[in-house]
Amino acid sequence: MNIRHLSSTLLLAACGTMATVGCTHVPGGRLDYVEVQSRSEGQPMRYGVYEPPGWDRRTPLPLVVLLHGAGDDETAADRKAVTERLDRAIAEGRVPPFLMVAPDGDRGLWMDWYDGSHRFKSWVLDEVVPAVRKSHPVLDGPAGLHLVGVSMGGGGGIQMWLAEPAQFGSATIISAPILDEAGTRAFLAPYMEPEIMARVFGPPASGHGVDPYAKLSSSAGLEGSRLVFGAAKRDLGAIVDANVAFHDHLAKAGVPHRYVLFSGFHRWTSWAPMLEYSLCYQLQPQCKMPDPDGWLVRTVD
Repeated sequence: MNIRHLSSTLLLAACGTMATVGCTHVPGGRLDYVEVQSRSEGQPMRYGVYEPPGWDRRTPLPLVVLLHGAGDDETAADRKAVTERLDRAIAEGRVPPFLMVAPDGDRGLWMDWYDGSHRFKSWVLDEVVPAVRKSHPVLDGPAGLHLVGVSMGGGGGIQMWLAEPAQFGSATIISAPILDEAGTRAFLAPYMEPEIMARVFGPPASGHGVDPYAKLSSSAGLEGSRLVFGAAKRDLGAIVDANVAFHDHLAKAGVPHRYVLFSGFHRWTSWAPMLEYSLCYQLQPQCKMPDPDGWLVRTVD
């Protein structure tokens, strides 16, 4: 599958280095992959499943849905920088055991498009999650479902989460531009042709999607779920600015959250430590991991 509407500039930005064309890598083989005929997309689609080390395959576990960035695919998390860190964190007791599913979302922004031509949100929530629940023992209710999105996956992930936050125990948004509708359109305008913008979002001010500023104008908008978000210190400037502004908005509104400015760049080697850190807090009542040296962490309870 190849959605060719986003420019190479957006692809490079999402992959994490302006010196790297695309996000190609050799999967580490740690995930197990499944291909199905997707009802939502009308074609074969794949997802990968991570199982924790030492799991007996009978004990129900929470399921983490990982949404990749533009230019990546379902193999994005199958890097040793990610899987070896997660394996070690679970084996050493810093993070409780969990299942993780990483679906393919191409460059479709993880949304059900306004014109109906793509339905990536439906692919994830109506097909992938039920399939993993059928093939693996997963905890029931919000405690059994957590969302993590990186870059494009964070932008689409916050939409997916805020559309129905009560079904998720938590959301973790990493290195994504968290913006209202007008801000999102402005951010994407250099990279997306106007006709494609209209297909995805509809006409300006159409209200397609969720405005995170409006939805999280009070703690009631969380509907019992938890939020961790942040960007890398040397991330794309617009992304860092957007995260700071959103943290300020939530803090003024008294919305509980954890905001993190972590070390590194817009790339998986920097996201892996943030993924471990955030899952420590999202998957258990008490996390004993100290804030890493050099990170800026702000918590609003």
